[in-house]
Amino acid sequence: MKTKIIFVFAFAMFMLSSLNVSAQITINIRYTAENGNARKYVEEMESSGIAARIRAVEGCLGYDYFYPADDPNGLLLIDSWQDQAALNRYHSSPAMQEAAALREKYGLGGRTVRMFTPVTPPARREETPANNN
Repeated sequence: MKTKIIFVFAFAMFMLSSLNVSAQITINIRYTAENGNARKYVEEMESSGIAARIRAVEGCLGYDYFYPADDPNGLLLIDSWQDQAALNRYHSSPAMQEAAALREKYGLGGRTVRMFTPVTPPARREETPANNN
């Protein structure tokens, strides 16, 4: 079992090292929770200051919650980070542990995670008029 864990960790580190660590990262996480618990989770994240502490992590560009119109038990978190180093700072912060404890407290589950990096179109070449001498 220990060998499997080491392999998975090594593979994850390899995958992270192949990422462009200077690229901005945006993460969409969709949760579900019964009996209005998704909204209660967000209320406690905000009232306790945990969300504010996450937003204050160096490199956090955005950390916002949204409720899907078609799912009263749903929650969408969209967070954006300057780069992988900023995301790593968040993952090792006490605020991350506090948020995880609240997710457990309110039974947030059905987690779907999607990560994005912005697509920047290549710079347009300046076209010079043809020389008609």
